[in-house]
Amino acid sequence: MLDRLKLSLCVFTLLFLAACAGSKGGGSAYDDDEDEGGGGGGGGGKRSGQAAAPKANDVKKARDEATQITEENHRLAKEVFELKNKLGEE
Repeated sequence: MLDRLKLSLCVFTLLFLAACAGSKGGGSAYDDDEDEGGGGGGGGGKRSGQAAAPKANDVKKARDEATQITEENHRLAKEVFELKNKLGEE
């Protein structure tokens, strides 16, 4: 009797999980863009995922900024490493 109860519980659990996984009612992170742009205002036909191509000047500016940040990160990591070694020597 107890074995049948355990088996039934396992079967119902698997069916429940399969039903929940296949249902459309529960939201997910991938469903968010279905509801974007609502609110009645007529705002063109573009969705946020379809942004215009960046300009060459913007790309260069972003690349230069990323290079500066990377160099600063490297300098700070080196400084932290040297301070840890100095602290370990004392």
